[in-house]
Amino acid sequence: MKYKDIVINTLSLLSLIIYSQKSSAQFFEDSQAPLSQKWYKIETKNFQLIFPEEMKSKAPTLADQVNRSLRTTARNYKITPQKIPFIIHNTNLQTNGFVQLSPRKSELYSTAGAEPDNQTWLPNLILHESRHVSQFDKLTGKLRAPFFEQLALAYYGLTVPSWYFEGDATLTETIYSEGGRGRLPAFEMPIKANFQSNHNYSFNKYLLGSYKDIVPSYYTIGYLMTSTLKSELPSNYEADLFSELNKKPLYPYNINRVLKKKIGGNSAYLYNKTIANLSVIWAKKTSDYQYQKYTEINKKSNNYYNSNLLPKHKNGLIYFIKQNPQKTNAIYTYDAATNTENRLVKTGIQLTPHFDVNSNYILWDELRKDPRFNKRTYSVINIMDLKTGKINQLSKQTRYYSPILSPLDETIACVEVDLSNDSYLTLISLKNKSIIKRVKIGDSEQFQHPAFNPQGDKIIGIRLSQHGTALCEIDLKNDRITNLTPWGNQQYERPQYLSGIKIITKANFNGIDNIYTIDLLSGKKQLLTKAQFGAFNPFYDKDTRQLFFNDYQYNGYKIAQTSIDTAFDIAPETDYFSHYYATALTRDSVKNIAAVSVDTSQHYQIAPYRGLGRTFNFHSLSLSSSNFESFDNFKPGVFWLSNNILNTTQIALGYEYDTDIRKGVYSAELTYNKYFPKFSLRYENRGQIAAASIPNKPDSSIRFDWREHYISSQISIPLSFYRRDYIYSTGFNLATAYLRRYDLSRTDVKNFNYETAFPLTYQLYLNRNARMSSMDLYPRWGQNFSVTYRHTPFENNAKGEILSARTVFYLPGFMSNHGFQIRLSAQTGSGIYQYINDIPLVSGFSYYKYEKIKNTLLVNYRFPIAYPDLGLGSLAYIKRVKGGLFADYQNIHKHREISPKSFGAYLSLDFNAFRYPLPDFEFVVKGTYINDNTTTQRIVPTFSLNYTY
Repeated sequence: MKYKDIVINTLSLLSLIIYSQKSSAQFFEDSQAPLSQKWYKIETKNFQLIFPEEMKSKAPTLADQVNRSLRTTARNYKITPQKIPFIIHNTNLQTNGFVQLSPRKSELYSTAGAEPDNQTWLPNLILHESRHVSQFDKLTGKLRAPFFEQLALAYYGLTVPSWYFEGDATLTETIYSEGGRGRLPAFEMPIKANFQSNHNYSFNKYLLGSYKDIVPSYYTIGYLMTSTLKSELPSNYEADLFSELNKKPLYPYNINRVLKKKIGGNSAYLYNKTIANLSVIWAKKTSDYQYQKYTEINKKSNNYYNSNLLPKHKNGLIYFIKQNPQKTNAIYTYDAATNTENRLVKTGIQLTPHFDVNSNYILWDELRKDPRFNKRTYSVINIMDLKTGKINQLSKQTRYYSPILSPLDETIACVEVDLSNDSYLTLISLKNKSIIKRVKIGDSEQFQHPAFNPQGDKIIGIRLSQHGTALCEIDLKNDRITNLTPWGNQQYERPQYLSGIKIITKANFNGIDNIYTIDLLSGKKQLLTKAQFGAFNPFYDKDTRQLFFNDYQYNGYKIAQTSIDTAFDIAPETDYFSHYYATALTRDSVKNIAAVSVDTSQHYQIAPYRGLGRTFNFHSLSLSSSNFESFDNFKPGVFWLSNNILNTTQIALGYEYDTDIRKGVYSAELTYNKYFPKFSLRYENRGQIAAASIPNKPDSSIRFDWREHYISSQISIPLSFYRRDYIYSTGFNLATAYLRRYDLSRTDVKNFNYETAFPLTYQLYLNRNARMSSMDLYPRWGQNFSVTYRHTPFENNAKGEILSARTVFYLPGFMSNHGFQIRLSAQTGSGIYQYINDIPLVSGFSYYKYEKIKNTLLVNYRFPIAYPDLGLGSLAYIKRVKGGLFADYQNIHKHREISPKSFGAYLSLDFNAFRYPLPDFEFVVKGTYINDNTTTQRIVPTFSLNYTY
């Protein structure tokens, strides 16, 4: 029997699809530190401390803090934690830290930033993350590498709710130290303001968040709920709670089963009980607090929360940063004479809201990132000339915070933090951008919120050290640093000089955040404000003797003012704060362990961190080789995963079964991300099937199968960076592959291609998109371009090439947070690529007669409909309802008519399931009308469920 020539659908092997970099968050953190980083380690029996060269002098102290924190936080759980690596990153300025499984490690970002606190950053972070280590090990300690860490992560995530694991860690940092967020009135203030303003939101809303209302994260509500548990249950209840969880590991809502046994109710019951307790405490504590009602300046009608931060009265205007969910942050002005508000300039991403202004300039700091290595970020200074509107960036690749303008000359002062984690007051010339001087604050000390005196020769600021916090003064004539207040654990913010020997600052001496004056000779403190919930961000205008500040309300930070001559005395014993942690502190049998002094007798040996152990780290058997980032074309299988703890090398060895063709696939994949380009190499041994037609029998065919070796590789250079209110990404990718077939099941198949050698794919992309607010569905403005070229230069019998281009443009819609997406794509191919589609196809493409595609055009309009914050019990919590209209065009060069090939509408719901904050789900109902006479079905309904981490 003879057969006609056959065309086997192997072009998917040649079409190596390369995706542009996405900016979405990932469940598994996989970014890298810069290549220039030199790493060292300290090995102990309980942990491994890995740190960069600049932190060598501080590493022994950090090691001792890790040792004490692990010991302290494990006692409640009655375990000895397994050995775990702690990695110190000093190049990322974002304040963060985490513990993860798969692979098991903790990463700590050492730089404190400008966010005010009541103690130094890094020791508190170590204490918090050490508690997570104990939590993980108590529940999942028997599920270990090299096979079961991902299983342990899944079990932990399903068993321990977010409010507990973060709330317990936040309570731990509070009762095992002299600081911690639980000791800050501002931490519980948003919940207090909501309930005392009759906005009694549900447990689901506090747990899962809201687009439209201010609800603090599950850290806050979790801290309060675990405080209730620790106050009412026996000492060291945590060990028993986790043991009970492990008794029925597959029980649905396992935590509720255990809570009902312990306290007589589920998580919602505990939440309601906690709020009831707090309501009694708040009412009792503040019964004699006669707060002032301040008139809001620049009061506008807003559907959602709105904050006008950091008011400053200059040049007859009030300057402030506007922050709300509908818009990205920007600096505005308000003219009281005309009651008008105008946007002055949009800021980029800021670590902490900040700006300063005088008669000539306004300046602010912004976050920048390394284009390639995401674990290296910078903080730069931007300045705007108020007369010309011209904006300049004063610094590049710097670590500057909180810049301020000198009252006398063109000098800027700012806080600088070096890679050794030491803080400096740095003075910079506006004329030539050069550094005038740097004043070191002290070893391992932090410096925050500087402010000049009227003469410009002294600066006041906040000093943080192992002793706590204090206000200090730096004499710029001799660089002498003098504390103005005793060391303590007060959370100061934005101190300023007043007249004579007085200063003003935000503090909470009486348990509520307010603006105070402090007499530097007598130490006497007086209240300048008596806000109901809290007053922040003071600015004293000496010309009008008015104090401008932010008065916090349930719907944001409002601008208010009062006379500087209005002051209230406070009794030393006055305390309006709940101290909700206090009962838990008295009942904790291990609270004193954290007070143990540093063990100076312990000797830690420092050595370079290198070797094969740094490269290979097999930790898990998994059902997915991609960390479950997508379930598209999911095939059952098993993979053995290796990820080194610096995220530079990833290995996946696996087998999966393709149920569609009933063939197995063996694979091995290596990804290497240490250098500027990223490299990947993948091998597959897989089975395939195909069909050939029989001569003179066009309706008949015969199937056959074979196996094949497939090797692919890719080099990519993904770059992304920030420039004020825009995010840019660009990059280049190069990919190739080799295919070799064998074990053909039939010997009479003609023209069977046994080998495909090194088809090449190139891609170049450039994207520029405006930053999105939390309510935006598309960037307000965006331009995205991608060009891909594929060809087979080393093939004689399978020649072909294809060139494709994709463009996506974003435009603002007719109302706030509405948006247009216009996507135009084109392609041209020849040879084996002539029937390949390398561009997006129109909706409903498979429902009408095939036409060779040259180009497609999509016009898409999306808009929010409602923000219901609707809880369906514990099943789902709906945060947003969205709608959209679309029109798809095909081969617009051929068709003169305007009508689209298909068009339609869709409705989608953004929701969370089973009270888990992650993943975020989207359920989409889409209706497509096929506008083609050859269609087999005019109206095509589709349903989809998407998720993101």
